[in-house]
Amino acid sequence: MLSRLAESMFWIGRYLERAEDIARLLQVHLEVTAEETSRNRSTNSTALLEGLGADPSEHAGPTEVWQILGHDPDSPVSIVSALSSCRNAARRAREVLSLGTWEEINRAWRAVAQGQLNSTYQQLALRTVLDHCYAITGIIYATMPHDEGWEFHHLGRCIERIDITARLVSVAPVGEAASQIATLRACGADHAFLISRGGDRSRGAVIDFLLRDRLSPRSVVHCLAEAEDCLERLDVGRRTGFQSDAQRLLGRARAEFEYRSDAALLVGLSDQMAGLSRTCHSATDALSAHYFQGADASQWHEG
Repeated sequence: MLSRLAESMFWIGRYLERAEDIARLLQVHLEVTAEETSRNRSTNSTALLEGLGADPSEHAGPTEVWQILGHDPDSPVSIVSALSSCRNAARRAREVLSLGTWEEINRAWRAVAQGQLNSTYQQLALRTVLDHCYAITGIIYATMPHDEGWEFHHLGRCIERIDITARLVSVAPVGEAASQIATLRACGADHAFLISRGGDRSRGAVIDFLLRDRLSPRSVVHCLAEAEDCLERLDVGRRTGFQSDAQRLLGRARAEFEYRSDAALLVGLSDQMAGLSRTCHSATDALSAHYFQGADASQWHEG
């Protein structure tokens, strides 16, 4: 596969996942902060923005969060920026995308580029963004051959999901059950958690689920395993070692979390999550060096 196409499919996956995840966490953040005191709003908003690599003001609040993560086209972590970058990557990969995929990506971009996030009730605007992201994902899955292009797309989504989950876990509040459920909702894992863990809403159970549940598509270990499988299918015929350092980095991260004891999982959690984000960056650099032309697409910035 041409490196230009492989690179474009990888970044379509990352930016699509980024737009979806930011829309979901904004839904939860705006809902939670509406019932908090001014001091708690500022503290939680600042922590969230710093965790996602933004540079908040001294007294950040929901309004600033909405601007930086929602409709600011100059913010590398905003929904508008992610969908614009997704569309630019899709333009470079038109020959491997179905017409339906391109049309839906274009519709999603036009919706936010024309100011819908500012002109519509916030929760309704975010629901629209999520609907577009789900539609694009469904069309890609249903119409695109699961060949090398699809592998790169799925690989990009997995790495982005690992990165943002790590960032959300690092800033998750240590509090009552309601706070833990809010974290699960922001990660899109609340329903799966309630089905598998029942009434146990302790912080330890939530963190263990988000990091190590092998069957949840939102967990770090599951996404690491999926990313490894993608790389294994791309690296056909090799019997020893790995052609790309990315597989070694992701495999080591998966093993570290899977074999870590329950007691050690919560020790130095912020440092663990920071290390996981660095692994995602290093894996992306390794993929760029091995498969791509040298991507200059924006990534998460270290907070």
